[in-house]
Amino acid sequence: MSAPQPPADEVRRWDSSKVKETGTKLKALGRHLVCELSGCRPSLLSDINGIAAMMIEAAKAARATIMESAFHRFEPQGVSGTVILAESHISIHTWPEKGYAAMDFYTCGDHTDPWLACEYAAKTLRATSVLATEFKRGIEKSGGEFTHVLTRNHNVLSA
Repeated sequence: MSAPQPPADEVRRWDSSKVKETGTKLKALGRHLVCELSGCRPSLLSDINGIAAMMIEAAKAARATIMESAFHRFEPQGVSGTVILAESHISIHTWPEKGYAAMDFYTCGDHTDPWLACEYAAKTLRATSVLATEFKRGIEKSGGEFTHVLTRNHNVLSA
């Protein structure tokens, strides 16, 4: 059984090894997933129109508001692209020759869920393995500085 996770916009943490955990709730402005998608179908990773469509649908799956997007196909293969969201962005870089895609899903606000976008992308690209690391970002410290914390590191799926 996994430990219960704090709400999407909160995290409990300590500031250094010298400070015991206080249990203080710290509000995070955003959630950032860094995802490694392995075992993807190479033909899907080379298809710029398919990647663009998948990214738009992944943003919708996360309940995000799409502002604009840009994609580029490299020769002889590979695609990079970004979807700008009112809540931040999602991005992709593909290596069809390796069956690999590197993706970022960064969302702000309580109504979005970057995990839904990650799951949608993994299914669409037919990934056999997904390693996803989540950071809570925009946690205000004293003196107007901001920090981030690692909150999850998961194998989302494995073949």
